[in-house]
Amino acid sequence: MHKFARKPIFMSIILASSFIFVFHPQWLDAAQNDETQAPTSTLDSDGHLVQLKRDIAPILRKHCLECHGPDEAKNDFRVDDREIMLDYIEPGDAAESTLYVDYMTTDDEDMLMPPKSHGGPCSVQELALIQVWINEGANWPEGVTVSDESVPAKAAPPEPLSVPERVWFAQGFLHPATVHFPIALFTLGAGFVVLSLKWPALGKQIPLACLLLGALSSVAATLMGWALAPELGYGSNWSIMDWGKEVDAHRWSAVVVTIFSSVFAIIALVAIRKDSEKLTKVWKIGLLVCAGMVGAVGHQGGEMSYGKDFYPRALRILTGAQADPEPTTSDSDPANEKTSTELSNS
Repeated sequence: MHKFARKPIFMSIILASSFIFVFHPQWLDAAQNDETQAPTSTLDSDGHLVQLKRDIAPILRKHCLECHGPDEAKNDFRVDDREIMLDYIEPGDAAESTLYVDYMTTDDEDMLMPPKSHGGPCSVQELALIQVWINEGANWPEGVTVSDESVPAKAAPPEPLSVPERVWFAQGFLHPATVHFPIALFTLGAGFVVLSLKWPALGKQIPLACLLLGALSSVAATLMGWALAPELGYGSNWSIMDWGKEVDAHRWSAVVVTIFSSVFAIIALVAIRKDSEKLTKVWKIGLLVCAGMVGAVGHQGGEMSYGKDFYPRALRILTGAQADPEPTTSDSDPANEKTSTELSNS
């Protein structure tokens, strides 16, 4: 191309550049900013690498908020409550933080949060973020909340269950209804044993029927309770026997009641066959023992389902005392607010 033929092209470029410079200088400023602007720091104003709002809150919303949020707070634990959360965290030391060590990274299925039935455990990346956040001091700025208006991400669905597993876990949902049968039967039978001290005619058939039916229903209720435990976030590990944990004390107390009632039911059948007065006294005493034990187990189950204040509140209403306890102030010790029920459950 001849050099003079290129002049119209150069003139067009010069005119276009002049037009942009005069009428749209902001385009040049934006282009300069894109070239000269330095990358923003990954640290917040306090020098923290992991931030609650950006990194931790989405994890808690995804895995925890459904069962431990404002709508439902299993075992009175809420991940959106700063004071409760910090009660389970040792800022600056993840290795000493109950939330991280005993619940999020434990091998104990009964303690693992979130439980496997709800898509747990958290991924390695999520656990690493939580670990760094705690080690950096578990910074929770004022005004930052875990809950928001957005729809929380759904956890990955658990692996499909086999037909026997589906039947096992499905029948566990009958536990809340079935558990009342042994409680009522043992209590009714024990009542007739007491009445037989004055009216001996009342002390045989009815207590015997209550003992036999109560023993059978206690077996069913106990098995259903174990099947329901994973759905409630408690796990289903049969090898665990930690009487310091309320859930284990409840489940193994129920097993003890089942064993005792079954043994006394067998003794009752033998007493009838041999017409033994001595064995009759034994199973009647055993029925009284079972009634007391099943009452304690049922009371404990009620506290686990409805909270520690459920029965005391009923007593306060009955006696005309203050219906609701005084709210605790923010200056109180968080340790006093934690219930004795472990976070099994999420």
